[in-house]
Amino acid sequence: MKKREPILIQMEILASLFVSPKVVTRLAQSCNVNMSRMSALLGPLLAKGLVSSQTVEGQEVLSITDAGYRLYSDWLDIWKRLAIVT
Repeated sequence: MKKREPILIQMEILASLFVSPKVVTRLAQSCNVNMSRMSALLGPLLAKGLVSSQTVEGQEVLSITDAGYRLYSDWLDIWKRLAIVT
């Protein structure tokens, strides 16, 4: 099985967080990646301010930021223009 490109998984992360904030384990599950890969992919998203993290009832909850939403919307628009998604 071919590995997915990191950028595609990162966009999937943003898409999942657009739907609702998630704890890291649920996010990894929704994107079908293991926890070590999820951590590696989240690092740049957090560092660039595209995803935010806060502790709620002792768990790390991730959510998409305004900047993350704009990037995801632009990405989706490009894919639609290329007729990759409908």
